[in-house]
Amino acid sequence: MTEATISLFTPITSQPYAWPFDGRWSAGDTALLLLGFQRAPVAELAAETELAAASELLNTASTLGITIVAVRRGYGPQESPLAARRRALGDTIPKRGSAEWRFDERLPLPTDAIIVDISGDNAFFSTGLEEELRRRGVRNLLLTGFPTEGLVHATQRAANDMGFECMAVADACKGTSSQRHSAQLRITTFGNGLFGTVANSADIHSALKNL
Repeated sequence: MTEATISLFTPITSQPYAWPFDGRWSAGDTALLLLGFQRAPVAELAAETELAAASELLNTASTLGITIVAVRRGYGPQESPLAARRRALGDTIPKRGSAEWRFDERLPLPTDAIIVDISGDNAFFSTGLEEELRRRGVRNLLLTGFPTEGLVHATQRAANDMGFECMAVADACKGTSSQRHSAQLRITTFGNGLFGTVANSADIHSALKNL
């Protein structure tokens, strides 16, 4: 596809700069990451509001043809040291295959969504996700999920180091406390966007209305 035939979206108002940094994003070069939207974490964090925001964004992204990535965390018979440590520290990491491990049924995942299974916090670690996104030509990432200070930040930080242009969707993320959520989003914007930017889902919908 030539540059002239690519349908570009309007840049998104975000902090600390308008996203993406070069003003260029489209369905073909963008992915929506849904991190940890599983039955157990949704229930434990009472994250119904954040789930609703992510679901609405998912519907819009799917309609536009944006790549969808859904990440679920769990532990198996051969539990990784990282999963064991996170569970010992109080993180909810359900057993793989259990009812609690499944994606929340209120998240309308399309049949062509990329499903990634992890044990820790970083969706890129030993999963092949980076290679799959590169293969598809993805360079921009919208991140949602929980906890903000766990899966979301670890994945965004790793993606940023890989050269992806990242934005955390604040109202579609939730921390293990409101203080941790707010603090982690502030850290994301340090140094004029050290790890990317932060915006609300309404800002994304507003930008997409200007197509």
